[in-house]
Amino acid sequence: MQVTNFVVFDQRLVLVEAVSAELTITQPREIALYGRAFDMLTRRSVTGDAARALIQKEIGARTQPQRWYC
Repeated sequence: MQVTNFVVFDQRLVLVEAVSAELTITQPREIALYGRAFDMLTRRSVTGDAARALIQKEIGARTQPQRWYC
């Protein structure tokens, strides 16, 4: 479960939405950390047909009966 979201506005400001508060990040080294996190998420993202296929695969997995093995 994801419990935070963040928005990188520029090299001066990142807003982090946590469960109980919104954080304003202005320290350059902390902004750089969110920049690296954004870059990592961007590299792992998919769009277009690849995104559609991934979503359809997950929908199919959720509609199949779950088998539990002991």
